This record gives sequence, C-alpha cells and structure tokens, in this order.
Amino acid sequence: MLRAYYTDEEREQFHQLRYSYPDPRIMRRFEILWLHSCGKFAPEIAEIVQQNRYTVRDVIKKFQRGGIQLVTTIDSNHPKSELEDHRVSIIDEFTKRPPASSKEAAARIEKLTGIKRSEQRVHVFMQNLGMKFRKVGAVPAKADLGKQEDFKKTFWILK
Repeated sequence: MLRAYYTDEEREQFHQLRYSYPDPRIMRRFEILWLHSCGKFAPEIAEIVQQNRYTVRDVIKKFQRGGIQLVTTIDSNHPKSELEDHRVSIIDEFTKRPPASSKEAAARIEKLTGIKRSEQRVHVFMQNLGMKFRKVGAVPAKADLGKQEDFKKTFWILK
C-alpha cells in the first residue's frame, strides 16, 4: 500500500537519491522515506535499515515539516573555530615562512588575524590544517643562515 501523502515525483526522487546522493547519511534517509512511501511503518523500517525507530520517525517528520530541503540538511554540533575564516591566509603565511614553534605561530596568527589563541590551541589548529610537527632540536649554529632557514622549513611542514 502506497502512502497517499507522497506524490509520484517525491517517490521517484526518493528512489533515485537513495542510491546516488553523495553523502551516505542522506542516502539512508532517502531509503527510509522510500520504504515509508511504500507502506512500511517505522519499527519495520528501523529493522530493515538498522537504525533506531526514533531516528526513522525523525526523518519522516523532517520531510513532513520541510520537504527534501530539510532532509538533506545535516545538523552539526561541532563548533567552528574563528580561525577557519582565515585558513587560506594562515596557510599562505606559514608556507612562505614556517614558524619555528607554536609560540611563534600563535603570535603571528594574532598579528595576522587579530585573534588570540593559546599555544596549545594553535598547535591543534595547525595540525588540522595538515601541518605536522617535524623535528625537535637546536637551530644549527655557526651563523649559517642557509642551514637555519632549511631547519625552520622542516620544523612545520604540510603533510
């Protein structure tokens, strides 16, 4: 028995998107909607797609409230760092002249963006950028500027 409140166009969209949507979480939602439009109830759908029945009901309610637009929206509770808005300029700056330490990186980020962060938070942010702490040791002495610059470039590098 088909559910009367789903149009044929919606059912066709569910059928297509349950296999072709780029995000697997959204594909699963369309699978839930497809099964529901085919007459299955939430507990049965939950067993088929191996999800909690409350998750199934939530997807159905999302569609009823906001249509496909709301179903394809992923709510993320992960806070976004203010530094993310300056990601490109920070990468450019550190690629041209890598910092010798997290302390130096924090100072340069503050000067560049006006956002002050602790050394630890800057270290984590740099790792999220794909930079990796490379080496611990003393900068080569004997005032060989070439060797010192080479050392600094290997200190923080992009993975």
